[in-house]
Amino acid sequence: MVQFDDVLKHLGEFGRYQIRCYLLICLLAIAPAMHMFSQVFLVAETDHWCYTSGVDQYTDTYCGGDVTEEVCNETWKNYTIPYVEDDGACGLSSEFSQCERYNTTGLTYYPGIDMSSQNDTTGCVEGWDYDRSVYKSTAFQEFDLVCDDYYLGALSSSIYMCGVLVGAVLFGALSDMLGRLPSLMMTVAIMVIFGTAVAFSPNYIAFVIFRFFVGLSANGMFLVAFVLATELVGPSKRTLAGIAIEFFFSFGYMLISVLAYFIRYWWQLQLVITVPNVIFLLYLFILPESPRWLLSKGKSEKAEKVIRECAKYNGVNVPDEVYEEIRGQKKEVEVEVEADRGSFVDLFRLPNMRAKSFNIFYNWFTNSFVYYGLSLNTSNLGGNDFLAAFISAAVEVPAYIMSLFILDSPLGRRWSLSLTLLVGGIACLSTLFVPACDTSLEWLGITLSMTGKFAISASFAIVYVFSAELYPTPVRNIGMGISSMCARIGGILAPQMLLLGNLWEPLPLVVFGSTAVIAGLLTLLLPETLNKKLPETLEEGEAFGKKKKKQAENSMSIDEKDTNGIVKSKEIQVDMETKEGMTNNGFIDLEMEKIEK
Repeated sequence: MVQFDDVLKHLGEFGRYQIRCYLLICLLAIAPAMHMFSQVFLVAETDHWCYTSGVDQYTDTYCGGDVTEEVCNETWKNYTIPYVEDDGACGLSSEFSQCERYNTTGLTYYPGIDMSSQNDTTGCVEGWDYDRSVYKSTAFQEFDLVCDDYYLGALSSSIYMCGVLVGAVLFGALSDMLGRLPSLMMTVAIMVIFGTAVAFSPNYIAFVIFRFFVGLSANGMFLVAFVLATELVGPSKRTLAGIAIEFFFSFGYMLISVLAYFIRYWWQLQLVITVPNVIFLLYLFILPESPRWLLSKGKSEKAEKVIRECAKYNGVNVPDEVYEEIRGQKKEVEVEVEADRGSFVDLFRLPNMRAKSFNIFYNWFTNSFVYYGLSLNTSNLGGNDFLAAFISAAVEVPAYIMSLFILDSPLGRRWSLSLTLLVGGIACLSTLFVPACDTSLEWLGITLSMTGKFAISASFAIVYVFSAELYPTPVRNIGMGISSMCARIGGILAPQMLLLGNLWEPLPLVVFGSTAVIAGLLTLLLPETLNKKLPETLEEGEAFGKKKKKQAENSMSIDEKDTNGIVKSKEIQVDMETKEGMTNNGFIDLEMEKIEK
């Protein structure tokens, strides 16, 4: 069976044709990032208080002229809103209630009225007023996600992440069944249709349903684009291609911060980040299908067409015998050895594989949990929301650059992942020692949070490469798929974790930091993969990373005669629990009586 890596020896691992396609594909990573982090601005929380019907008459009568809008609002709130005491981290303070108002029925307002003796209060029976000095309109305001419904804001983020999880599973399967390009076009169409629908949501239920499908399409788009981009290049360029696309994701994150600064109405912002994506439908006529996928499915004619186009653009010649071998390849040959197919069970059947799998799953969960937690928490760091979000996105760029260098450094994959997780976790935990009430040190808390974001961004990039190298070939796709699902669970829980800040402001960062530190320490239990022969079979995957002493205890030699009659010793690795031996030829069942003999 023709392997595309063999064809790339003639085409070039990253020629002009691949570079052109790669850059076009990378542009697709911008849209998922904008939709992913638009939540920070679409559902931005603002100060709010109870609305009372007399405010319009009051404003017309007593405001205007020398009375500023701020003074006018403050005076009206003194008349209609009671003060409540807040025993926060900075001591006892008083502020206007956000969920109660005075019962002003039958009362007439006039300047200077003293309401301090008015104890008759009621809920916000007429709705709420909102501070619109920063955000003119948000879904938080439009759907009144306040007071008893306060949790619905975080819930909308979690539902979006549920869509991300479904998208990973759905489009991962569809791209293998239908091809990369058709699946990619499906994600674009879904994003444009449901992204536009979000802007016209009549209520909260419709809003979260439409956002669910946007999340489904956004993650599907990035996943399929990532696969297609990396499948076009050779093995030596795959790490570069896999990480460079992350720069475009970060650019999308920065871009949404800039757009939100200039567009203060949430529905307008939603349309601006959605409608232009319709242009990506033209990729159906511009981009090629993955030749690697075409060859694996036996679609020889289409694969040959793409390869010839690539060769012509790169200015190289592919030998005719290569094309002849491609044309002779039958569609039925999809897997070289059926018995070498792995399954979900193989990740847990043997002890070493089981331990490594759970370790990797926790790593992915942690990376997503902390990454999205810190990203969605930018509005709670103090200062300018838009600047904080932009900085949070910008720190990812040097993080990805650093990960490119340290991955192949003497640190290797394991220590690179461990150290970035530990640095990120310690940075988050260090915010505990920043005085919460000292505004002069606010910059220090932000710096520590951004340090954590920098480190976790680097670790997220590293874990992709490290995990793919740890899983043996038969279960690599399965392992990466389950790892991605664990990451999405982390993304679903992250918004809910931010609600813990209502109990104790530093608590979310403490949870994020602790989780990252534990993951960093557990990473050291994994084997190093840098410059190591990667496991190609299930038995190699089980043996990979085992301690030599353990291997020696569970091994034995048996004598075999080769074809010339010469006796040779052959070592068999035996798992004493499963009674399975491992040789270069694969698993063989052994009876204990034979082992003892």
